[in-house]
Amino acid sequence: MGDFRLDDEGNWWYHAIGKGNKSAKIAVRDIYVERYLKRYRRFLGLPELPHPGESTPLIKTLNGRAGLSDRQIRALLQAVFDKTLERMRNEGRANHEMESLRCASAHWLRHTSATFDAPLRNPKDLQEDLRHSNLSTTQNTYYHSHDQERAHSVKRIGMRDRG
Repeated sequence: MGDFRLDDEGNWWYHAIGKGNKSAKIAVRDIYVERYLKRYRRFLGLPELPHPGESTPLIKTLNGRAGLSDRQIRALLQAVFDKTLERMRNEGRANHEMESLRCASAHWLRHTSATFDAPLRNPKDLQEDLRHSNLSTTQNTYYHSHDQERAHSVKRIGMRDRG
C-alpha cells in the first residue's frame, strides 16, 4: 500500500517495478482513490489512505499472508472471466459479445483500459503510464482512432454544385 503516494501538489501516484526491474510511477485518478482504495482499506480495517513507507501488501491471501504471486493473480482473474462468460451465456448473450472475454488476461485488461483512456489523454502521458519505451508504440497501438476521426471529417464535407 505504501507504493500509493501523494505528491506535494495533491496528485496520487502508484510506484511500481516492472519488466527489467525498471521503476516507474503511474498516475492514479483521484476518483479511484475516493471510490475504491478508501473503501478497500476500510474493509481491511486500515485508515482510509496509505502512509509513506506502509508495508501492508496491496493484495493479501485469504489467510492474511502478504502478497499473491503472478500465477495466483492470473488464476483469480481467469476465474472471474470464466464466471462472467457463464453468466453471459445464461443471459443469452450473442456470441460476438463474449468473444473478446474468451481470450481475456491481465494484459488484455491493461490493453482495454488504455484503449478507453487514449481518446481522453495526451499520448505522452499514456506512454509513460504504460511504461512503453517508445511513444510510437503507444501511438500505433492506441491512437489509430485518429484515422477514424479523419475519415468522418472528410465525409461531412459536401460537394459544391457548379450549376
